[in-house]
Amino acid sequence: MKRNKVLDNAVLRELKRKVIDVAREMFNCGLVTSTFGVVSARIPKTDHILITPSGFCKAKLDSTNLIVVDLNGELVEGSLKPSVETTMHTYIHERRPELQAVLHTHSPFATAFAAANREIPCVSAEQAFYFGGRVPLVTNYSLPGTTDEEELNSIVGALKDSNAILLRKHGSVVVGETLEKALDTAIVLEDVAKIALFSMLIASPSEFTRNELDYMKEFKKTRYGQKRA
Repeated sequence: MKRNKVLDNAVLRELKRKVIDVAREMFNCGLVTSTFGVVSARIPKTDHILITPSGFCKAKLDSTNLIVVDLNGELVEGSLKPSVETTMHTYIHERRPELQAVLHTHSPFATAFAAANREIPCVSAEQAFYFGGRVPLVTNYSLPGTTDEEELNSIVGALKDSNAILLRKHGSVVVGETLEKALDTAIVLEDVAKIALFSMLIASPSEFTRNELDYMKEFKKTRYGQKRA
């Protein structure tokens, strides 16, 4: 296998640092346990991605453990085996070049919905604000490490309308324009899943209506946060 050395320049070193930071924060926040979960990031101005290795605890990674692959999943740099979910990550990165980050988590509350083959219903203002409605479930997802093109297309399709999705009986995939945004989304995803599940235990909550979702979209766009100069 041909292995092209990626220049270890300042940009790549900084990206490696960010991937490590996000992986550790995912572990510290309980979004992953043991050796589960994946972090990948597109290397700017290249068709290469940086990805975490298979079977490594995210709390114990360092920059020497990270792997560079191309969009075909071929090894470019690194000595370890890349994540078994590399095909899914490269498939998303290739079709969504505007995104820097793809995270795969097994956070308990979001994964509970995935295990039950249920979307996360939009019953909280937080979810309406952040996700604009239900968090979708990829129902034809089969098993971890899938390379089935129909399943991968379903994953990419679901991500067109949401920056977070659930994989049937498995976990979640979250994307972002930056690693920081993707991590924030993964944290919020777990929070809204927890709220939804608890509310369903207490009563039968009503979901946000289309009009309410439209209001939250406009609220987020025009009223929330600080004005940029």
